[in-house]
Amino acid sequence: MDKLQAIILGGILGFVLSIIKDYFFANKKQKTERYYLAIIVSASLERFISKCLSVVCDDGDYDDRGCLQTRIATPHFEPMDLDVSWQSLEKELLYEILTLPEKINDANSHISAEAEYAASPPDYEEFFDTRKLKYSVLGVIACSIVGKLQASAKLPKPESTEWSPEKVFNEQKEKAVKAIEAAEKRNRETNQKLFGTVEKNA
Repeated sequence: MDKLQAIILGGILGFVLSIIKDYFFANKKQKTERYYLAIIVSASLERFISKCLSVVCDDGDYDDRGCLQTRIATPHFEPMDLDVSWQSLEKELLYEILTLPEKINDANSHISAEAEYAASPPDYEEFFDTRKLKYSVLGVIACSIVGKLQASAKLPKPESTEWSPEKVFNEQKEKAVKAIEAAEKRNRETNQKLFGTVEKNA
Protein backbone atom coordinates (compact mmCIF):
# COMPACT_ATOMS: atom_id res chain seq x y z
CA MET A 1 0.00 0.00 0.00
CA ASP A 2 2.85 2.36 0.87
CA LYS A 3 4.43 1.69 -2.50
CA LEU A 4 1.15 2.40 -4.27
CA GLN A 5 0.75 5.68 -2.39
CA ALA A 6 4.32 6.62 -3.24
CA ILE A 7 3.68 5.90 -6.92
CA ILE A 8 0.47 7.96 -6.88
CA LEU A 9 2.10 10.83 -5.02
CA GLY A 10 5.09 10.67 -7.37
CA GLY A 11 2.78 10.80 -10.36
CA ILE A 12 0.84 13.77 -8.93
CA LEU A 13 4.05 15.57 -8.06
CA GLY A 14 5.47 14.96 -11.53
CA PHE A 15 2.23 16.23 -13.10
CA VAL A 16 2.24 19.38 -10.94
CA LEU A 17 5.91 20.05 -11.65
CA SER A 18 5.22 19.61 -15.38
CA ILE A 19 2.41 22.18 -15.22
CA ILE A 20 4.62 24.62 -13.31
CA LYS A 21 7.43 24.10 -15.82
CA ASP A 22 5.08 24.65 -18.79
CA TYR A 23 3.64 27.77 -17.15
CA PHE A 24 7.11 29.15 -16.44
CA PHE A 25 8.32 28.67 -20.02
CA ALA A 26 5.02 29.92 -21.51
CA ASN A 27 5.19 33.02 -19.31
CA LYS A 28 8.82 33.60 -20.24
CA LYS A 29 7.98 33.17 -23.94
CA GLN A 30 5.07 35.61 -23.66
CA LYS A 31 7.28 38.24 -22.00
CA THR A 32 9.90 37.82 -24.73
CA GLU A 33 7.28 38.13 -27.45
CA ARG A 34 5.76 41.20 -25.75
CA TYR A 35 9.19 42.81 -25.47
CA TYR A 36 9.88 42.19 -29.17
CA LEU A 37 6.39 43.41 -30.11
CA ALA A 38 6.82 46.59 -28.07
CA ILE A 39 10.10 47.42 -29.83
CA ILE A 40 8.76 46.75 -33.35
CA VAL A 41 5.38 48.45 -32.92
CA SER A 42 6.88 51.42 -31.03
CA ALA A 43 9.39 51.97 -33.82
CA SER A 44 6.60 51.91 -36.42
CA LEU A 45 4.47 54.28 -34.35
CA GLU A 46 7.38 56.64 -33.80
CA ARG A 47 7.83 56.87 -37.59
CA PHE A 48 4.12 57.68 -37.83
CA ILE A 49 4.49 60.30 -35.07
CA SER A 50 7.40 61.89 -36.92
CA LYS A 51 5.29 62.17 -40.09
CA CYS A 52 2.38 63.57 -38.08
CA LEU A 53 4.74 66.26 -36.78
CA SER A 54 5.66 67.13 -40.37
CA VAL A 55 1.96 67.34 -41.31
CA VAL A 56 0.97 69.63 -38.42
CA CYS A 57 3.89 71.95 -39.28
CA ASP A 58 3.07 71.92 -43.00
CA ASP A 59 1.96 75.41 -44.07
CA GLY A 60 2.13 74.45 -47.74
CA ASP A 61 3.72 75.99 -50.82
CA TYR A 62 2.10 77.98 -53.60
CA ASP A 63 1.93 76.27 -56.98
CA ASP A 64 2.14 77.84 -60.45
CA ARG A 65 -1.49 78.94 -60.22
CA GLY A 66 -0.92 80.71 -56.94
CA CYS A 67 -2.80 78.09 -54.91
CA LEU A 68 -1.49 76.66 -51.66
CA GLN A 69 -0.57 72.96 -51.83
CA THR A 70 0.66 70.57 -49.15
CA ARG A 71 4.35 69.77 -48.93
CA ILE A 72 3.96 66.63 -46.80
CA ALA A 73 2.17 63.47 -47.88
CA THR A 74 -0.48 61.91 -45.65
CA PRO A 75 1.11 59.36 -43.26
CA HIS A 76 -0.17 55.83 -42.74
CA PHE A 77 0.11 53.20 -40.02
CA GLU A 78 -0.53 49.55 -40.91
CA PRO A 79 -0.07 47.38 -37.80
CA MET A 80 -1.20 44.16 -39.49
CA ASP A 81 1.85 44.37 -41.76
CA LEU A 82 4.09 43.94 -38.71
CA ASP A 83 5.40 40.44 -37.97
CA VAL A 84 4.72 40.25 -34.23
CA SER A 85 2.80 38.02 -31.82
CA TRP A 86 -0.30 40.11 -31.08
CA GLN A 87 -1.57 37.48 -28.60
CA SER A 88 1.17 38.48 -26.15
CA LEU A 89 -0.37 41.94 -25.66
CA GLU A 90 -3.12 43.02 -23.26
CA LYS A 91 -6.45 43.20 -25.07
CA GLU A 92 -7.13 46.87 -24.22
CA LEU A 93 -3.80 48.00 -25.64
CA LEU A 94 -4.18 45.68 -28.62
CA TYR A 95 -7.55 47.28 -29.36
CA GLU A 96 -6.02 50.78 -29.26
CA ILE A 97 -3.30 49.78 -31.72
CA LEU A 98 -5.50 47.92 -34.18
CA THR A 99 -8.18 50.63 -34.26
CA LEU A 100 -5.71 53.45 -34.95
CA PRO A 101 -5.84 52.92 -38.76
CA GLU A 102 -9.62 53.42 -38.63
CA LYS A 103 -9.12 56.67 -36.71
CA ILE A 104 -6.68 57.75 -39.43
CA ASN A 105 -9.26 56.92 -42.12
CA ASP A 106 -11.93 58.90 -40.27
CA ALA A 107 -9.60 61.88 -39.98
CA ASN A 108 -8.74 61.73 -43.68
CA SER A 109 -12.43 61.58 -44.59
CA HIS A 110 -13.12 64.68 -42.52
CA ILE A 111 -10.15 66.50 -44.06
CA SER A 112 -11.29 65.54 -47.57
CA ALA A 113 -14.79 66.84 -46.82
CA GLU A 114 -13.35 70.17 -45.70
CA ALA A 115 -11.25 70.37 -48.85
CA GLU A 116 -14.24 69.65 -51.08
CA TYR A 117 -17.05 71.59 -49.41
CA ALA A 118 -15.54 74.30 -47.19
CA ALA A 119 -12.04 75.30 -48.29
CA SER A 120 -11.60 77.82 -51.08
CA PRO A 121 -8.59 78.94 -53.12
CA PRO A 122 -6.01 80.24 -53.03
CA ASP A 123 -5.14 79.45 -49.40
CA TYR A 124 -7.57 76.61 -48.55
CA GLU A 125 -7.42 77.68 -44.92
CA GLU A 126 -10.18 75.35 -43.70
CA PHE A 127 -8.40 72.37 -45.23
CA PHE A 128 -5.01 73.16 -43.69
CA ASP A 129 -6.48 73.99 -40.27
CA THR A 130 -8.55 70.79 -40.17
CA ARG A 131 -5.57 68.73 -41.35
CA LYS A 132 -3.38 70.14 -38.57
CA LEU A 133 -6.09 69.57 -35.97
CA LYS A 134 -6.81 65.97 -36.95
CA TYR A 135 -3.15 64.94 -37.17
CA SER A 136 -2.37 66.65 -33.88
CA VAL A 137 -5.04 64.48 -32.26
CA LEU A 138 -3.74 61.35 -34.02
CA GLY A 139 -0.19 62.20 -32.97
CA VAL A 140 -1.22 62.48 -29.31
CA ILE A 141 -3.01 59.12 -29.52
CA ALA A 142 0.07 57.48 -31.07
CA CYS A 143 2.33 58.97 -28.37
CA SER A 144 0.02 57.60 -25.68
CA ILE A 145 0.14 54.11 -27.22
CA VAL A 146 3.95 54.18 -27.41
CA GLY A 147 4.09 55.09 -23.71
CA LYS A 148 1.77 52.21 -22.81
CA LEU A 149 3.78 49.77 -24.95
CA GLN A 150 7.02 50.79 -23.28
CA ALA A 151 5.47 50.41 -19.83
CA SER A 152 3.90 47.04 -20.72
CA ALA A 153 7.20 45.55 -21.86
CA LYS A 154 9.27 47.50 -19.30
CA LEU A 155 11.35 49.11 -22.01
CA PRO A 156 13.85 51.79 -20.95
CA LYS A 157 12.18 55.18 -20.77
CA PRO A 158 13.62 57.87 -23.08
CA GLU A 159 15.38 60.77 -21.43
CA SER A 160 13.01 63.63 -20.65
CA THR A 161 13.65 66.90 -22.47
CA GLU A 162 11.89 70.25 -22.71
CA TRP A 163 10.85 69.39 -26.27
CA SER A 164 8.40 66.59 -26.89
CA PRO A 165 6.10 65.57 -29.75
CA GLU A 166 3.08 65.86 -27.43
CA LYS A 167 3.93 69.50 -26.71
CA VAL A 168 4.10 70.32 -30.43
CA PHE A 169 0.85 68.46 -31.13
CA ASN A 170 -0.98 70.24 -28.32
CA GLU A 171 0.31 73.65 -29.44
CA GLN A 172 -0.69 73.02 -33.06
CA LYS A 173 -4.05 71.64 -31.95
CA GLU A 174 -4.77 74.79 -29.96
CA LYS A 175 -3.82 77.02 -32.90
CA ALA A 176 -5.94 74.99 -35.32
CA VAL A 177 -8.98 75.06 -33.02
CA LYS A 178 -8.73 78.85 -32.68
CA ALA A 179 -8.35 79.27 -36.46
CA ILE A 180 -11.35 77.00 -37.14
CA GLU A 181 -13.50 78.81 -34.58
CA ALA A 182 -12.52 82.19 -36.07
CA ALA A 183 -13.40 80.98 -39.58
CA GLU A 184 -16.77 79.66 -38.38
CA LYS A 185 -17.48 83.00 -36.71
CA ARG A 186 -16.63 84.89 -39.93
CA ASN A 187 -18.88 82.57 -41.92
CA ARG A 188 -21.77 83.10 -39.51
CA GLU A 189 -21.35 86.88 -39.69
CA THR A 190 -21.18 86.77 -43.49
CA ASN A 191 -24.32 84.62 -43.68
CA GLN A 192 -26.17 86.92 -41.28
CA LYS A 193 -25.28 89.95 -43.40
CA LEU A 194 -26.21 88.10 -46.58
CA PHE A 195 -29.58 86.91 -45.27
CA GLY A 196 -30.24 90.34 -43.80
CA THR A 197 -29.67 91.93 -47.21
CA VAL A 198 -31.94 89.36 -48.87
CA GLU A 199 -34.73 90.00 -46.35
CA LYS A 200 -34.51 93.76 -46.88
CA ASN A 201 -34.71 93.35 -50.65
CA ALA A 202 -37.61 90.89 -50.45
